[in-house]
Amino acid sequence: MMLDERKKNILESVIKDYVETAEPVGSRAVVKKHKLKISAATVRNEMADLEEMGYLEQPHTSAGRIPSESGFRYYVDCMMEKERLCNEEIDLLYTIIQDNIQEWDKVIHHIGNFLSGVTNYASFIVVPSVKSSDFKFLQVIPIEQGKALLILVTDIGIIMHRKIDIPESIVPEDLYIIGKLFNQAFQGKKLEQINRTDLQLIRDNLKKRRQVIDTALDTIDGLVGNYDEEQVIISGALNILNQPEFKDLDKLKRILTLLEEDVLLKNVIPEPEGHEVDITIGKENIAEDIKEMSVVIAGYKSFGEMGKIGVIGPVRMEYWKAAGSVESVRSIIEDLFKLR
Repeated sequence: MMLDERKKNILESVIKDYVETAEPVGSRAVVKKHKLKISAATVRNEMADLEEMGYLEQPHTSAGRIPSESGFRYYVDCMMEKERLCNEEIDLLYTIIQDNIQEWDKVIHHIGNFLSGVTNYASFIVVPSVKSSDFKFLQVIPIEQGKALLILVTDIGIIMHRKIDIPESIVPEDLYIIGKLFNQAFQGKKLEQINRTDLQLIRDNLKKRRQVIDTALDTIDGLVGNYDEEQVIISGALNILNQPEFKDLDKLKRILTLLEEDVLLKNVIPEPEGHEVDITIGKENIAEDIKEMSVVIAGYKSFGEMGKIGVIGPVRMEYWKAAGSVESVRSIIEDLFKLR
């Protein structure tokens, strides 16, 4: 049922106040704080109507009202305007990523930390597996004395970076030859098929460069191993401690266990539908473990497959900020890494 403008204004006022204070909201407070040009009695009557419609609840007979899950759903679907990141926040995220661009693992963790920081909820990033990708080419580039950058590229455009140590006796020409030999040895192979036997002859024939070859192969092992299975990066789990809904120790322990275990969380977060930000509220979640929580999630194109990014927090969530932040960060990931 569609609400008229007055009921919409009152529902939005109750939602905003309840999200801010975690306390039931009374009619007088609504009139005073939001400067509504109607009496407290009129607001009280409208709140009673909203309660009868299932959008508000009254936890105690003498208390004000709080939004129901249906009220949050109506607001999200019919009224909400997403609050995207401001220019300063976007600039900060770009700076964080560019400062760590040589280490993909670090970039993902920094993005997760940033998202949990701007929303004050736990964030998660699901990175798809890349084990079925074909090796395309490898390059080893000198960047400073005793350091080089190993770049691994696959057929579907994945670029993995990692700094490696090299002997000071190694010159750029040596690195070029090593990269060429790697490319010859690995051409046409799946990442999961790469192993040390491919390089046995190379190492026997290139004694001077053997240390770099071994270091590079160890690095490739680490890079491929990190992306062999779908990863879940969880950040800001302790933000749950700031939410009054989870002051009960048993409930808090259960939620923190869920948020600290990537396998558990991966099994309960919903699948995003399409490219839009999806929001599941409370009991809408299929998994029993998160029926007292809400999830804001979006898909992003990565490694030729769909990854996921989102936040999880209480039903009493700033959905407008969470949805806008997830959407903004998703766009930045796809822009920076050209994963679209």
